[in-house]
Amino acid sequence: MTSPNPPMEAAERSPATSGAPATTTTGRRATRPADLPARVALILVWSSGFISGKLGLRHAAPYTFATLRFAIAGLVLLAIARMRREQLPRGRPLLHLAVAGSLVQAVQFSSIYVGMDLGVPSGLAALIIALYPLTASLLAVPLLHERVSAGQLLGLVLGLGGVALAVSDGVRLSGDHLLGLAFLALGLLGISVGTVYQRRFCGGMAPVSGNAVQLLAAAAVVFLPALLLEGWDVEFTAGYWPVLLWSALVNSIVGVGLLYHLLQRHGTSQVSSLFYLVPMSTAGLAAVLLGQQLGPMTLAGLALATTGTLLAGRVRR
Repeated sequence: MTSPNPPMEAAERSPATSGAPATTTTGRRATRPADLPARVALILVWSSGFISGKLGLRHAAPYTFATLRFAIAGLVLLAIARMRREQLPRGRPLLHLAVAGSLVQAVQFSSIYVGMDLGVPSGLAALIIALYPLTASLLAVPLLHERVSAGQLLGLVLGLGGVALAVSDGVRLSGDHLLGLAFLALGLLGISVGTVYQRRFCGGMAPVSGNAVQLLAAAAVVFLPALLLEGWDVEFTAGYWPVLLWSALVNSIVGVGLLYHLLQRHGTSQVSSLFYLVPMSTAGLAAVLLGQQLGPMTLAGLALATTGTLLAGRVRR
């Protein structure tokens, strides 16, 4: 989870939004054996973001944890941009990056953290957020005048069915659980709207300085609720620092480096399909590292939703 700036390659016609040079897949569809470790690493790093978030919530309140993660990652990327003499955006591009970062980073991840803090399992959280390539594509129809294929619609139906199936497994009608699911829906909305906004206004984003701006803008947005609602609730214990640094440096920086590396070599369709494996990977990591047990309905829902999103990603638009 993000995780760094999440994959903006939800639709195949938007490679520029990732900030990496777009490459077509024509003549390059065969998987390069040397890229297999990078592909596996990307899936594991993205999945580990949900695990590090769950562990981080043991030491810090959701908005506080999000603020620290964004601030550390943003400052590190800003220092790297300075060392590379990379031009920092100004004026309207800066504003657009800040808006996109607030939606994609602040709204998405703070909502994920609040939802998990209210009891939503990591695997289910990853499953709900994994629907964003489909929901973003639907939003792009009225906003960007794009078309949605029958395969995408079928994938959305299967994906939503999988989420409903997973949620129904041992569903609790308590206020906390339902509120947690509502926050996950808000996170899905944030990344979906943010993805469309990013594609519309931030197509020329530089990978390092652009992500630094977005992360620092996100830190500023979530700092206010962290201060006013949570009272900056954090315990800087020995067990907290590794989780925080993993979330900031590995999820938000190494993850995005892997993403750009694969985008440069393969293009959007092949890379975006990797993220359809994140919910199942997250569920497996959560079972091993957090002891979260998944019932048969949840596993069936994960499989159904993964099939739906994978189908939508592979159908030629």
